[in-house]
Amino acid sequence: MTLSDEHRARCRDLLSDDEKARADRFVRDADRWRFEASHAALRLTLGHRLGADPRGIVFSVEPSGKPYLAGAAAGACRFSLSHSGSRALIALSSSAEIGVDVEEVRPMPDLLRIARAHFAGCEIAALEALEPVELTAAFFACWTRKEAVAKATGQGLSLRLDSFAVSVTPDIAELLTMPGGTKEWSLHALPAAPGYSTALAIRAADIGCLYQALPPDWPTGRAAIWQQGR
Repeated sequence: MTLSDEHRARCRDLLSDDEKARADRFVRDADRWRFEASHAALRLTLGHRLGADPRGIVFSVEPSGKPYLAGAAAGACRFSLSHSGSRALIALSSSAEIGVDVEEVRPMPDLLRIARAHFAGCEIAALEALEPVELTAAFFACWTRKEAVAKATGQGLSLRLDSFAVSVTPDIAELLTMPGGTKEWSLHALPAAPGYSTALAIRAADIGCLYQALPPDWPTGRAAIWQQGR
């Protein structure tokens, strides 16, 4: 999401008046640009999926704070958006509830303190057993997976993060425990740019995913051209 002034202007032009007002409340320019770029990318992605004008897409928000499609596209698909650093991640699902998270992996001296305060017991034990050189990547793998699951439930961070457990191994995403059981869930670690951790949770069993990347010039009107992989 590192964009030129021209591209940032194109992103802002895609947003609704409400989104522009929300963007303008950010104090730091970088935070405002990140919000505008990620929400413009969401509109372009949904417009591509729905065959609709990105500017005309209407959103509403559940009492829990989770956004959903309203207006003419109501119920057409589920979506989730996350952004961190210079990256954004968008997930779409035709019907199943979905959640996604991306985090910039960065040194944090208090990782274990945070884990002990918020994570499930088995996650804490798994992190404590790691060598220091392994801890940061494992912590962020765990964190993104928990965020993705929490978003997919619709509860977000109102869901106690110690009420369910995920794997901490960076390249193996697994939902270990969940109130009501894990059988109706799928959890994925997605390909990520160097220095980032990503996760996708879907409330459906044995569901795979297709990942797509917007091309470098995506705000200029060529957003329907995708780089694809499985």
